[in-house]
Amino acid sequence: MSSPRRLLFPAFLLLVMACEESACSSSTHDSRLAVPRQAMGFIEGRVFLVGSLPVLAPLHTSPSVFSHCGERVPDTSLSLGAGGELAHVVVSLAEGALLPGGPDAPAPPAVLEQRQCLFSPPVLAARTGSLLEVRNADALLHNAHVLAGSPQPVINVALPMEGSRVRQALPEAPSVLQVRCDLHPWTLGVIRTFEHPWFTTTDAEGRFRLQVPEGTHSVLLWHPRLPGARRSVFVRAGETVRLEHSWPVEELRPPPLRGGD
Repeated sequence: MSSPRRLLFPAFLLLVMACEESACSSSTHDSRLAVPRQAMGFIEGRVFLVGSLPVLAPLHTSPSVFSHCGERVPDTSLSLGAGGELAHVVVSLAEGALLPGGPDAPAPPAVLEQRQCLFSPPVLAARTGSLLEVRNADALLHNAHVLAGSPQPVINVALPMEGSRVRQALPEAPSVLQVRCDLHPWTLGVIRTFEHPWFTTTDAEGRFRLQVPEGTHSVLLWHPRLPGARRSVFVRAGETVRLEHSWPVEELRPPPLRGGD
């Protein structure tokens, strides 16, 4: 005759197998299934400068780069399409730091390239504390000198030859960072950093598309040569809200001072 212990053990195994195939689960597993995925929608639109559009004078370079970059380079502090479409406008959520969710993975490096003696893009948006990768696409010695409102640089790296690249961590506090090349003082750029992932920039046609959580959002539009603007939108899950914004040309600020001009 089988002992009671031998009969109980197979019965226990059957109970465990049945539990795995049915709704028997731990409280931890139940709570994870009960948490809904965050409902998301999109904000998309275009940004313009309206009025009599300015003609940007080219910037003078220096004899040491004439053979590679020419005697003049374009002024990229303002990038406009024929219809006033405005590139390099930073679009973000004012309340972004208070919103739940967002990607769990670390932000990819923000890339700033020195090409034809200019920074590309001239305006960059990035996460605080993420890596900034600076690349040199010119057969020249460049450097990237990043400042955060004081003479003490937060990043200062040399890129001695074509193909050079350096990665440095951006500051942890959100800010507007000025970037310059000390060797070629007409070369300037701007980096705006955020402690959240809810931001993007407009393309060459002034277009943007930003995925956001469902709800009412205060959208900030920012360009270093224009006053900041704020628009309120309500986004439903799975839907796209259109937003267009125009600045009058009269609000355009002078270009940044460039040493050596």
